[in-house]
Amino acid sequence: MAVPGAWPPRGAEPSDSSPEPPSPSSSRPPLSDSSPSPTETTATQCGRGQGGGARARHAPPNLAGVGGERPLALFEEELATRPRVPALLRRMAPYSALSPDSDCGTAQRRALGTFQGVVAPSLQSLLGLVLLLRLPWVVGHGGVLGTAAIGVLLGACMLLTAVSLSAVATNGLDPGGGALSLLSGALGPEAGGAVGVCGFLSAAFTCAAAALGGAELLLVYLSPGWAVLPGRGRWGRLNNGRGYGAGLLALLGAGSLAPPRVHAIAAPLGPAGLLLALLALQAGSLRHALRPDPAHALCLPPRPGDPLLPCSPPEPPNASRGPPGQQGALPALPGPSAGVLARNLWPRPSEAGLGAGPDQEEGGADASFGALLGLSLPSAAGVLWGCSRCSELGDVARSVPAGSLGAAMATALGYLSAALLLGASVEGQLLRDKFGATLGGVPVLAAVAWPWPWLPVLGAGLSAGGAGLQALLGGSRLLRALARTRALPLPRALSRGRLWPLLVTLLTAALGVLLGSLDLLAPVLSVLCLTSHLGLNLACALQGLLPTAGWSPRCPLYHWSVSLAGALLCLSLMFVTCWHCALLALGIGATAYKYLEFRSAQSEWGEGLRGLSLSAARLALLRLEDGRPPPPSLRPQLLVLSKPGDPPGPPPRPELVALAAQLQGGGRGLTVLGAVLGGALHEELPRARGAEKALRVALSRAGARGFVQVLVTPEPGAGLAALVQGVGLGALRPNTVLLGWPRRWRQQPDPARAARDFVELLRVAGAAGRALLVSKGGAEPGPVPGVSPGVSPVPGLSPGVSPCPGVSPGVSPGGSLDVWWVVGTGRLLTLLPLLLRQHPVWRGCPLRLFTVALLEDNSERLRRLLEAVVRRRGLPAQVHVVELHDGAVSDYTYERTLMMEQRSQMLRQLRRAQGGPAPSHPPSAAEEDEGGGGEPRRGPSPGNVRRMHAAERLNAAILAHSGGAGLVLLDLPPPPPPRPHRPRENYLEFLEVLTEGLGPVLLVRDGDGDGDGDQCSQYGTGETGEP
Repeated sequence: MAVPGAWPPRGAEPSDSSPEPPSPSSSRPPLSDSSPSPTETTATQCGRGQGGGARARHAPPNLAGVGGERPLALFEEELATRPRVPALLRRMAPYSALSPDSDCGTAQRRALGTFQGVVAPSLQSLLGLVLLLRLPWVVGHGGVLGTAAIGVLLGACMLLTAVSLSAVATNGLDPGGGALSLLSGALGPEAGGAVGVCGFLSAAFTCAAAALGGAELLLVYLSPGWAVLPGRGRWGRLNNGRGYGAGLLALLGAGSLAPPRVHAIAAPLGPAGLLLALLALQAGSLRHALRPDPAHALCLPPRPGDPLLPCSPPEPPNASRGPPGQQGALPALPGPSAGVLARNLWPRPSEAGLGAGPDQEEGGADASFGALLGLSLPSAAGVLWGCSRCSELGDVARSVPAGSLGAAMATALGYLSAALLLGASVEGQLLRDKFGATLGGVPVLAAVAWPWPWLPVLGAGLSAGGAGLQALLGGSRLLRALARTRALPLPRALSRGRLWPLLVTLLTAALGVLLGSLDLLAPVLSVLCLTSHLGLNLACALQGLLPTAGWSPRCPLYHWSVSLAGALLCLSLMFVTCWHCALLALGIGATAYKYLEFRSAQSEWGEGLRGLSLSAARLALLRLEDGRPPPPSLRPQLLVLSKPGDPPGPPPRPELVALAAQLQGGGRGLTVLGAVLGGALHEELPRARGAEKALRVALSRAGARGFVQVLVTPEPGAGLAALVQGVGLGALRPNTVLLGWPRRWRQQPDPARAARDFVELLRVAGAAGRALLVSKGGAEPGPVPGVSPGVSPVPGLSPGVSPCPGVSPGVSPGGSLDVWWVVGTGRLLTLLPLLLRQHPVWRGCPLRLFTVALLEDNSERLRRLLEAVVRRRGLPAQVHVVELHDGAVSDYTYERTLMMEQRSQMLRQLRRAQGGPAPSHPPSAAEEDEGGGGEPRRGPSPGNVRRMHAAERLNAAILAHSGGAGLVLLDLPPPPPPRPHRPRENYLEFLEVLTEGLGPVLLVRDGDGDGDGDQCSQYGTGETGEP
């Protein structure tokens, strides 16, 4: 029973199997066990003549110089412009992609590992500074439970953002890109640029926070006497913070001018300082628990605000009691105990701590949950720095997920462990001593540490210096990358060199230093960090909700719901921390996004969010009137050419409409269903309107949304050419032509005319810069009992391409999507399987990628290079390299070519006998070689023998590996050049041989928008020769 629109069983195409002399398509000798394989044939030829026992094969006449030295002779006319896949991959191998934020254009890219390239930059945060200066005060006011809640929120925010960053890193982008190119390439230029702007502001204010924290360490704990700037009380402290913070910021700027090798040596100092502070705290808590020292213990005073008193020694039971004020005094540092943890478990109201020093009023400043959260969130700023050195990573897809997730977990665990140890080891009254005045200028964390109290101070200083230096360098790289995109109105001087971006970053950081206090800057910094995290998570969530071909992350933890949860969490934390700062930061991010969207900045493969603008262009065409139509490699916009049929019936080729619906994923993108009617417009107008109605019904039944265009012209060929060139408006213009294979072209009254019309249509589409999709293998639909015409008999399955007949949607089919990449860049060829796999019919089909290796190619190296390209393009495909060695031309190939030429010659003579046009001049030598002359030849032309031999060899390879595939996607050989006497039907014969015995086949050819002339810019293959 035939299914309307379904692919027929393999070998069931009536036009190919009909016995029609003198066509030799049905006279191919069957293969037997005694038939020599290509390998055996080659070995026999190499060993003959020496009595080896093998019978020598004699070449047919007139084949001198033909041989099997051109296994890809079908593509020989375009190998100069579209190189073979091995040549393309060899040109890509020595290429070292330099990102816009690269400091050197000639240095070799270093292959950094996960720790040095991702973990170390991610841990270069302000966590060490927060642990020393603010965590005891946060624990004292928020309690252990409140601080633990802050730590859990902090860890959840970092982990969810790290998952989104891992999805971006595993999206198949070339590892040569920097942080901005990594984000823009996966999320689109608008979202990537908006995240980059917020990331730059976050980096600049992180540098300012590091400078202010270093100034507080210097003025409060190390050298209090250096606070000489004018001002009393809080204003004096703010003025001193501004002055010394500006000086430390200048020192950071001087350090950033050091050579990159010095930065690489100093990079581990920040994580080492953080680790030093945590280990000192843990060692001190363990020592107090194992070996308490009651002789030197300090007890809390009876009234808050008094200095600590030495604890009285223990008295015997019968001794007289001491002064009433010291009875029952609690040790300030008793060591870890359950009692201290219970007393510090719950939050305490805001009050002045012990000995708050010159800032008694600031010691009891705002201690709400939002303020405490704002003081802690700068510790999460290091997540996005995991991709800051991605241009130097050896494997981005492996290092960024492992390093960023590991660093996020380490940061959260370090924060929670320090909060728990402080809450269990120090009394709350001492924890609320914000500046450590009662301990004689020693921080609370340092009083607990062992073996040296100043180890945490040293660790905090190293952590602040490392975080500030990395933020300054990272911010300058982001600014330089933003300037090089030319999307923002930034001076061109920022895109050259290192000095100007560093100066602008320092000036931006100086705005944060003007606040003078870490408490005032922390909420602003927290909101900016959360804004950049929000932009990343929201963009990843939208990419998952609105799937595009360029978005296929391989991170197993990623799902759009995870990124959406991260975006909602970041948005909530922003408003809890500081609602007016959150509104300002969101305004900055939204303004940057809308401005970049207005400028329509171009990006590489995978700019999925720009597809939203292209969809909206159907309602607002003027918005994209001046824009260039997108190339097919981003999303093919389809022009489906179909015969109109007799209204009100469906078109004769409904499988083309169904294939277009599956490629466009239920209405995304542009689909135009076009047809041409022959005749005069005033006579055929009613029929044209009926055809338009029938085509719209066909679109609706296939589940596609698009437009219909029917032209009425006296000459159908001219109408098809006008349809290919003129359909569309502005940027909303098809870039890909989908048409069906001409069925029964051999049985037409004039097969040469049918072949000529088909080849001319391919030429017109290629000249207009359109990509070509030729669907071959579908049978003409027949009536099915009980089923209306054009309706699929399988519920839930669109009538059209059926990868696995008899398999319901949602069940994993047995067929596969096999891609045979032979020549060219293959961008559209590898994009189409991703589009088809988004449809329920193809979702369970495995994807396999094949390429052809000749005798001079290294198959193993070619396989490794092809696997690298597969990872970069985000293809979930198995890679196979098929060796196609040279072989001798068989007698069958010779006879088949000869019969093809004789058939073409008979048709030309018949056309001339019927009064057809005669050639105006005798054929040239090249046309004689192609079999296009009028006089009979003694044998076939060598060029046609080469092409026939190449088609048979490639068909045998495809049939051996993809004989059971659900769909084969194959490069379409170039149509023959427009020579006057070259038979067009030979081209169709070669394609028939190429696809003989296969099931559904989709022949693919890139257009000028994806031509090889721009492959140097897309793949970096320029100026580098083959090794």
